[in-house]
Amino acid sequence: GLNDFNKRRAIELVQRDNEKKRADYRNEILAYFQAQGINAEPSDDDILKYELWEEQKHKCLYTDKQISLSDFLGSNPLFDIEHTVPRSRGGDNSNANKTLCCRQFNREIKGGKLPQELREKEDILARIESIGWEKALEDLYTKIARETRAAKAAVEKDRKDKAIQNRHIAKMRLDYLKDKISRFKMKEVPE
Repeated sequence: GLNDFNKRRAIELVQRDNEKKRADYRNEILAYFQAQGINAEPSDDDILKYELWEEQKHKCLYTDKQISLSDFLGSNPLFDIEHTVPRSRGGDNSNANKTLCCRQFNREIKGGKLPQELREKEDILARIESIGWEKALEDLYTKIARETRAAKAAVEKDRKDKAIQNRHIAKMRLDYLKDKISRFKMKEVPE
């Protein structure tokens, strides 16, 4: 039906947007490598680190350290990819379960713990707030409501379709962010 078409279209648009972002990140990393005299092709891990770095507004959510490119790219990174809900406790391998984290903190303090089991748990939640994730959620809820109204009000099919697609896109982004934030708030791993 109409909704399936619009949902498929929304998924395509999000995938295309994500691919474009990854291509941009790859180019940024390449430029950084060239400036450092590093003759290498960015790895998928490098690109993922860059993606998480952007998502976190260049901040470690665990330690509040500012992160620069040289901190996570190259042969001896000080920051690496960390699983919010540890793999050892059933955490999945999705991007919603990954952060760019101070390597030393991850290995010596976080380990197999959930963020809520850490002494720093309140600070971590305050940092999530300060980088704007909660605000982004509110904005997405507002956008979903707006696009829902626009779809109902639309007379032309094109306008209606576009509004439905925009709603689906906002919902996908909302679900991802909600999922990401929930992992920092969970007190135990759900069954």
